[in-house]
Amino acid sequence: MKSLMVMTTFFLVSCNTDDGIECPVALTGELNATETEFSGSWEFTGLVALEAVDITDDNTANPGTDIYAQYTECQQDLVYDFMNNRNYAFKQGYLADDCQGKQTLTGTWSLTGNVLTFVANCASQSTDIEMSDGGDSFSYESLVNIRDVNNSVRTSKVTFTFEKMLL
Repeated sequence: MKSLMVMTTFFLVSCNTDDGIECPVALTGELNATETEFSGSWEFTGLVALEAVDITDDNTANPGTDIYAQYTECQQDLVYDFMNNRNYAFKQGYLADDCQGKQTLTGTWSLTGNVLTFVANCASQSTDIEMSDGGDSFSYESLVNIRDVNNSVRTSKVTFTFEKMLL
């Protein structure tokens, strides 16, 4: 199946400290008021590309900018858990039924203004996010490589959206 080639987690980098690379220190400390309000589980709910693309192998030419709508339930099943102890877990394939290749990536996080920072796997990534007026969703933009049904890869600007889950 053709799919979007994107790593929303930002981290599948590892390092060996024997080669002189210094890994960033895990984020620590008490959460501030904004972070405390932000903490919780956030579910992936949208992925929109700037350009139309067809990633579904359904024998119909139906390109669209709503990449999320072209995903299977398992591809849509992504959740960030931002915990009060500053740890986070990024989980894939745990909510939808019968997903193969369940994954969990962990690290630490902080939110300063609109900058969400992750430290995991010997890497640090900061991303500008935009919170909704009600504070129940956030989005961010990224350049990603998208592989279409014809196996062509193109780079496109996309917007990821996550909504806070009610528990």
